[in-house]
Amino acid sequence: MTALGAIRCVWLRHFDVYRKSLTYGIVTTFAEPLLYLFSFGFGLGSMIGTVKLSGVELTYRQFIFAGIAGQTLLFQAFFEAAYGSFVRMYYQRIFQAIAVTAITLSEVLWAEIIWDASKATFSASVVMMIGIVMGDFSRRGAILALPLCFAGATLFAALGLLVAAKSRTIEEISYPQYLLVFPMFLFCGVFFPLTMLPVYLQWLAWALPLTSIVSLMRTLTLGTPLQPQVFIVIIVWLAILVPWSRQAMSRRLIK
Repeated sequence: MTALGAIRCVWLRHFDVYRKSLTYGIVTTFAEPLLYLFSFGFGLGSMIGTVKLSGVELTYRQFIFAGIAGQTLLFQAFFEAAYGSFVRMYYQRIFQAIAVTAITLSEVLWAEIIWDASKATFSASVVMMIGIVMGDFSRRGAILALPLCFAGATLFAALGLLVAAKSRTIEEISYPQYLLVFPMFLFCGVFFPLTMLPVYLQWLAWALPLTSIVSLMRTLTLGTPLQPQVFIVIIVWLAILVPWSRQAMSRRLIK
């Protein structure tokens, strides 16, 4: 069996498990981003009206739609990888069971990251589809944003896998959740332009990956000016987190 074939087998195994609880999976996957969309996009959007971003005037609903797409990637990929992989590794011992077959541990971990990224990309694509239907996103821009969605989801899935590998108990996942994931959600441009923040917080926000993903999402779907540093930030985080998470989980499992 080739490496790609082995990764595909593990991915399909996760997909089969997901299908068995499809109703639960759909509700938990889509309820949160849709609630944010309708509460902020329609409720708060009617109060705020328009937002100026890098000289481009957007309705607040347009602004928040792109932000929620990025936030969906963060939450879906991170929580699926952090909690899902911890359960599969620690309680169910699925990683270890698959690794004693012809499929290697490296292939198991690649499949884990790709599965987590696939679920998050699908969720974000639903948000963008709503944006197209509502007339807020261009169809071409949303299609062009799909590779970005997968790259961002891979980044956050790797972060979740790293957290799972480093956590001794499932409760310890809460530390990075509250100290890193939620601050990114609140301060990385999802709900308001970064220019509303003090300068030092703007620099800190730009160092975090969600800011660049949301910024590039708005460039593709809404036509805002491209910030060149977004590519550097995303590539650097990917280059650090993907190998680090795989190495950390391999060391955890080999112990």
